[in-house]
Amino acid sequence: MGLASTLCLIAGGAHAQADHFANIELDPVATQAQCLSQARQALEILAASGGDDNPDISQGEWSTFGWNIPPLIADISVICPVFGGQAHPFATAHTTGDGNEPGDLIEAYAEIFNKF
Repeated sequence: MGLASTLCLIAGGAHAQADHFANIELDPVATQAQCLSQARQALEILAASGGDDNPDISQGEWSTFGWNIPPLIADISVICPVFGGQAHPFATAHTTGDGNEPGDLIEAYAEIFNKF
């Protein structure tokens, strides 16, 4: 799925979900650097709330990835594209296994991210 398709799915702030995937638009952030920092902090807080005080997080130039984030053991990616003078982040969560859908987890992540 391309960026434009993903942005169309998540427009309006509610999460879009398919089997084992959930996407959500996050609040705009002033800069890409601030977006990346918030993404990491929010992943750390979410992981700690699930009992993991040392989450596996990696960052790129415009994205942040958290691997095996509890309690669902989800992979969460946050993309921080810049347009219109601001970063407009969105997040995607992926899980595996029956009955392990990430909708509530991505909503919890968005609540944490948007509080900064």
